[in-house]
Amino acid sequence: MPDLLERYRWLIVAVFAVPLLIGIGFLLEDRFSGPEPLEIDLGEVPAEEISVYVTGAVQRPGVYPMDDGDRWIDALEDAGGATEDADLAAVDLARRARDEDTIVVPRLGQTATAGASLGPLVNINTAIAKELEALPGIGEVRAGRIVQSRDEDGAFSSVDELLERELIPASVFEEIADLVTVGP
Repeated sequence: MPDLLERYRWLIVAVFAVPLLIGIGFLLEDRFSGPEPLEIDLGEVPAEEISVYVTGAVQRPGVYPMDDGDRWIDALEDAGGATEDADLAAVDLARRARDEDTIVVPRLGQTATAGASLGPLVNINTAIAKELEALPGIGEVRAGRIVQSRDEDGAFSSVDELLERELIPASVFEEIADLVTVGP
């Protein structure tokens, strides 16, 4: 029997050592890998619904519900699309729709009505930076400067103060002058 033990000594050691090493490996893996990350599925957050009025050279003028963040092109599609004589180059179809926007699609040769295709005026005395950023030519930096100036220097008494306080260049002011207000 001692010859048999001597002959198979390494095999016997391996039979006991391999499962022992595997067990130690599992224990160490659990200890060093840490807990599994917790995944929380919040589902899809529904977008806020807004209403826009589409009129002019469209198939079905009217008020249409949309999701907040949709673009004017989506409103035009909801209205059945443009008529053949629509001047789509006069409308910024890539603009994001805001609640109570009025989108006027002019006919070819027709000049756009003052105030057409504009949403409600943005009050520069009460608007947050994100609202100001929606204006053409006003990005994150300019919106921040407007809010900072309002906080440090007081409320604006007229929209011309945007130029007087040197917050925006004249070219941007020309674009937004009809889109902003200082009143209630």
